[in-house]
Amino acid sequence: MDLNAVFSNLKQLPVIPTLLAELMESFGDEDARIDVLAKKIAMDQSLSAKVIKMANSAAYRRGKEVSSIEQAVIRLGFNTMRSIVIASGIGSAFPNTPGFDKNQFWADTFKVATISKALAKHTKIEPETAFTCAMMHNIGEVLLQSSLPEEMALVAMAMENGSSRVEAQRETLGFDYSQVGVELARRWNFSETFINAIEQQLDPLSFEDVSGAAILIRLSVFVNFAWNAGVPAQAIIGRFPKALAQHLDINPESLAGQLDDLQTQGNELAMSLV
Repeated sequence: MDLNAVFSNLKQLPVIPTLLAELMESFGDEDARIDVLAKKIAMDQSLSAKVIKMANSAAYRRGKEVSSIEQAVIRLGFNTMRSIVIASGIGSAFPNTPGFDKNQFWADTFKVATISKALAKHTKIEPETAFTCAMMHNIGEVLLQSSLPEEMALVAMAMENGSSRVEAQRETLGFDYSQVGVELARRWNFSETFINAIEQQLDPLSFEDVSGAAILIRLSVFVNFAWNAGVPAQAIIGRFPKALAQHLDINPESLAGQLDDLQTQGNELAMSLV
């Protein structure tokens, strides 16, 4: 199957909200204004409710409860607010697909993004950029589920028989979710920062110009997978991918005390935005 078949099977390419597109372009824009963002968020009741809920969550709450977008903006700040809006917008861009647990999918994605943001604080990578890259690392999977449901059912069968997701997709389709995600990101006119992170996520060190965000995605997926398998925090640290960690000068031992808190924060974020 040709990769273009995925997109030709779509009646319409998933449309991202105008506000999300504007925010994606604002990365690196020092003139981006938080008051303008607040006014636009306030015009969307559903998004406003999610942002206020997040501002009052345990991860961000300081002092009394906030009840308005203006108060939430002050508490969260521009970068965090932008990440939350983008996370919500990406999730709503795709339709529900029978047999595909969209809520669980995004819950895992939010957890990976939360881990990536925390890991970025141990590097020179901007944490909110790392969060947003991780939020988008799996968009190809959602598109495959919605455009090729029968083929993805065969992929699921192959996985039940022991194949990894990437192996099953490449064998059945001829490509995998990361390649689909790259093409979608290009059609959405995302910047090279996000495109490179999606493209390199499966094997970052095999690329000449390595994306640090892709390494963070790979590490975060590893941690989240270990969490879901019930692996204790200290065992996760012991099995941490050393080559990837060393490339970003991350000391796994320095993360030991954070892992349980990160899991709680990721779960909370998922519940707030899914």
